[in-house]
Amino acid sequence: MPNRRDNPRHATDGEGSERVEEAIPRWYLLAYLTGGFGLALNAMMNFLLPLRATDLGISIGLIGVLLGVKGAVEAVASVPIGGLIDRMGPRRAFLIGTAGSTALIVLYGLATSVLALLVLQMAVGVLRPMAWVGSQSFVSGLREGADKATDTGRLSFVATGAQIIAPLLVGFGAQAFGTGPAFYIFAGYCAIYVLIGLLLPKGSDSGSSGATKRRGLAEGLKLLSIPGIRVVMFLSAARLWINGAWVAFFPLLLVTSGISEGSASTVVSSMAVVGTMLSPMSGRLAKRFRVEYLTAFSLICGAAGVALAPALASIPAAYGSAFLLGIGHGISLPMLLVLVSRAVPADQRGLALGLRSSVNQAAAAAAPPLVAAVIGATAAAVGFPLAAVVGLGLVVSAVGTYRRHPD
Repeated sequence: MPNRRDNPRHATDGEGSERVEEAIPRWYLLAYLTGGFGLALNAMMNFLLPLRATDLGISIGLIGVLLGVKGAVEAVASVPIGGLIDRMGPRRAFLIGTAGSTALIVLYGLATSVLALLVLQMAVGVLRPMAWVGSQSFVSGLREGADKATDTGRLSFVATGAQIIAPLLVGFGAQAFGTGPAFYIFAGYCAIYVLIGLLLPKGSDSGSSGATKRRGLAEGLKLLSIPGIRVVMFLSAARLWINGAWVAFFPLLLVTSGISEGSASTVVSSMAVVGTMLSPMSGRLAKRFRVEYLTAFSLICGAAGVALAPALASIPAAYGSAFLLGIGHGISLPMLLVLVSRAVPADQRGLALGLRSSVNQAAAAAAPPLVAAVIGATAAAVGFPLAAVVGLGLVVSAVGTYRRHPD
């Protein structure tokens, strides 16, 4: 990796003595910008695909399957992909994931059948984690110590900030041009990140990888013997379950209640606004509170937002639900990346992040069809609170694991 410590500058500490501060290389900014791809792709897909499927006459049950199948593929593929990233380097993985996803998103605008959309969802389920796990591995390996939380906070800031823009792009695009053409706007957004990947230093892969042997699912599952990794997995599953249930069905609930697609997209974006405001605080918060408890608290707030969603399905009340989701969304991601990096050595970082992504997507795959089934059989007033209870149960499991095996 290019030298990270080339730009020292002098400053004084609180007692007036001189110390050396290090200015980060400018290309670090490009590394942080890579965070704008993975979660934004999910936000756009979870917002736009249900609307497109509804236009095509697809039932809510099949919509849940369409949303869930991508997560199911990611759940299976992410651990081997993480091992591959340890071998090939995160920059190359990011390029492959962004370029392949961009090409596939164009095809969504042409697809008109459940089968075609199903195949596309499965393909994106392989390519998206290449980019997202690659981005996380890259940034969490830039620096050590307290600087790591700062770096992951900046990555999360970009990731959540992108989720402000992404739903607005496809929401107003769908309102203006239709749900099919809105996928071309979606693809244009993804193409920007191919360029960002190309601009990253070519030698930067060498410092973030280093594994020499092939690693698959079995090797990834062995990491679960580490208590800290188990804590991360429970918290990650809670994060994705909570977000998956809310993003997939709360905008749809708003639209079916008579609120326009554009207005519904502002609710999703407001969740990201809150997360974006909180993410830069991650470094300071990590110094004041135990990262495990801080992450758990933020996700409890998110679960409360899901539970209250049916009672807040109007404008402006819907922004209250989004605010609670935003607390969990903004704080939990950088904290989870810090916890992963603490738990495993550098040459297993990609594998551990791949395992986290796998658990994430298992939760993301389960949430839409299960919540859709409950809502379809009962009502939103039942489905959302039950989804919140599941998310809260996962958080409690994480806290219990940590208390039994503290640092």
